Amino acid sequence: MGKNNKDVSGANNPNYRTGYAIAGKRHSFYTTWQNMKSRCLRKSNPKYSRYGGRGITICDAWLNIKEFAAWSLNNGWEEGLSIDRIDNNGNYEPLNCRWVTLSENSRKKRTTRVSWEQAQIIRERLISGENQQDLAKEYNVVPGTIWFISRNFTHVQDGICTSNLKKRNIKNDTRSIIAESS
Repeated sequence: MGKNNKDVSGANNPNYRTGYAIAGKRHSFYTTWQNMKSRCLRKSNPKYSRYGGRGITICDAWLNIKEFAAWSLNNGWEEGLSIDRIDNNGNYEPLNCRWVTLSENSRKKRTTRVSWEQAQIIRERLISGENQQDLAKEYNVVPGTIWFISRNFTHVQDGICTSNLKKRNIKNDTRSIIAESS
């Protein structure tokens, strides 16, 4: 079989025509939709074993971006929110999903091993100079978890996580604009 040379750029991109991918930018619910499908349907996705691999499915209606977008916009979606399955063993479907802050969603993950109280202790210990790698080993988490805690991206009051991530994204956007103009 030959290489697929079908042009899917610009107006030829089916997502461009839906309005959910505009001038290279996507609505976050569109990205959420793509990631949700990948986790549940693509065995090559690194997170497949935690979703599709353990039987988590997506309702038929949500396989269509227009249906998912309509549900999202009518059920509290805002920029910066994350989709949450109310029952972590349940499927992606309207009665089992809601939009929550990143902080709330990260505390609910099956892989979360650090409580709110432990995160506060970790922050204090980091301020006093302790090493992130050592704390990660002690709490049996990956160093990235400690990094996120140290920067208040997780295990914080609702809303603070999203606010901090937005500030970080603005800094990154500014850096890329400066780099492009150089």
